Amino acid sequence: MPTFMRTFPAVLLYLNGVIYLWVGWLFINDPQTWLEALGISLRSDLGLTDLRAVYGGFLAGFGVFLLLTGWKSDWTGPGVWLLVLTYAGLVAARSWGVLVEGEYNALVMQVYIAEWVSLVLSILAMFCLHRR
Repeated sequence: MPTFMRTFPAVLLYLNGVIYLWVGWLFINDPQTWLEALGISLRSDLGLTDLRAVYGGFLAGFGVFLLLTGWKSDWTGPGVWLLVLTYAGLVAARSWGVLVEGEYNALVMQVYIAEWVSLVLSILAMFCLHRR
């Protein structure tokens, strides 16, 4: 089996783990800046606490889990399944907002494109796992 097919799923999990850890840290460290970039406004400062927890804490924890699934070969399959399902959900939900409701800005479109690319790469990783 080609090296690419053997290593791609774990590499994709590592890459996503690092990205989610980084995004989590950005939202823990300075959620207001990122909310403004996305065009989101809050009614109260209590919202910042919740966004720190969800976008910061959850995404950072998710990133650590993805790193573990890339490291432990027995967990690679479930990790790739998680990526496929997560990106499919993100693409579906964001498609509703972008395509049906027409609500987006330049950053949202960049995230939307990145989610589509990530979904395709995750499906490719699933294919690599099944070809083993």
